[in-house]
Amino acid sequence: MYKSIPSEIKKYTLDPTLHALHKLNSTSANFGMDNTSELLDGGFGLYSTVNTKRSIGPAKTEYYRIGLIRSGTAKYSIGLETFQPVRNTIVFGVPGQVFSLQEPTEDFFAYYMLFSEDFISETLLPGKYRVQYPFIHYEGVQCFQMTEEEGTEIESLFFKINDEIMAQNDDVSRAIQLYIHLILINAGRNYARSFPSASEQSGDSSILFTRFVKLVSKHFLTVQKVSAYADMLYVSADHLNRAIKSYSLKTAHELIDEMITTEAKAYLRYSQYTISEIAYLLNFTDPSHFNKFFKKITNSTPNQYRNKSE
Repeated sequence: MYKSIPSEIKKYTLDPTLHALHKLNSTSANFGMDNTSELLDGGFGLYSTVNTKRSIGPAKTEYYRIGLIRSGTAKYSIGLETFQPVRNTIVFGVPGQVFSLQEPTEDFFAYYMLFSEDFISETLLPGKYRVQYPFIHYEGVQCFQMTEEEGTEIESLFFKINDEIMAQNDDVSRAIQLYIHLILINAGRNYARSFPSASEQSGDSSILFTRFVKLVSKHFLTVQKVSAYADMLYVSADHLNRAIKSYSLKTAHELIDEMITTEAKAYLRYSQYTISEIAYLLNFTDPSHFNKFFKKITNSTPNQYRNKSE
């Protein structure tokens, strides 16, 4: 069914053109970079959800993301994982992930920042801090709720960053990098309390599910066999299927197909590739197979989905 072609979907980098992906044309907001496409040092942007589009993605992004929800909720997806964050929930995103934000409630409000790896590299090296801050890596839990006190403290750090941007003092980038690190420290303390190590819960279906979907998000274009993921997770394919089914009501293979469909939707919405080109980019041996696959999952053909999204 799949053809091995080493290619991947267009990635959205952090540059001035990105503003149009998540913001409406408006001038009623005055926080951070809400009303400008400019970025600090070409690698940092700070925003609120005022004038943010009600539907964003699915899109693959090549930058880090930290969001803090202050009211309401929305449907937030990272790869195969979907969350309904509420007040005091912090959300992280890392380069290379497909994300979307859909169905915000009328009272939904959040602060969020986007920054490149180059911007943060002097202060925070991802490899060095992967164990300490697993939520800034795809293997960790990237959306979790904090206490009211913790949420208020992190909100104050967002305000500090906003003050730095407005004042444009010397060493503004350095100050913001340090504030980001403080946000990670505060989030890390909550994370350590909330999520026991995977080794302590290796038999838990929810832990196995989380590890599986994160592996699928990383390898789905080249690995589609459930047995291959079972090997990566050091369990049998039968055990993996039972665990996934008990936790999600879907089979492991259905989740792999779902990830392929998410990638296909991103291509259809945000690229100029033809349907045939998308089929081959997703490793289908024939465009007709891709059409049948997509319609089976979504009840619409790729062309119908693309036309509806325009």
